Amino acid sequence: YRIVLDSNARINTSADLFKDRGPVMVVTADFTSQSRISALEAVGAEVVRVTGRNGQVDMEKLFRLLADRGITRILVEGGSAVLGSLFDLGLVDKVVAFVAPVILGGRSAISPVGGDGISSISEALRLHRSNVDIIDGDVIITGYTR
Repeated sequence: YRIVLDSNARINTSADLFKDRGPVMVVTADFTSQSRISALEAVGAEVVRVTGRNGQVDMEKLFRLLADRGITRILVEGGSAVLGSLFDLGLVDKVVAFVAPVILGGRSAISPVGGDGISSISEALRLHRSNVDIIDGDVIITGYTR
């Protein structure tokens, strides 16, 4: 089951995601136009509106909705804002972080995890039962938050 978080339902309806087999759910906000919803439904997507603060998807409501449907394990490939909100809400149980041997930087560089963050290193979330592997030159760090 593939779930796309897209508050504005901007995903291209010709994306490969809709050509592959298997169900696709697009989770969007209440203000999404009916024409966008109809276009997504026309390519086979189920469109679910889950609005939270500032027109963003309410992640706690979404996770409850998914749990009600029997979906209790979720792999999230997300950007900084999505990952940050999940950490801020305590919705992350396991982390599998891929670190490539590539250096990006600069004052305006995007952090891999956004959200509220922490004010001191002593407040940092520490992973337990962690493991480190190297595959094709990438470092993979796996650990649990509890």
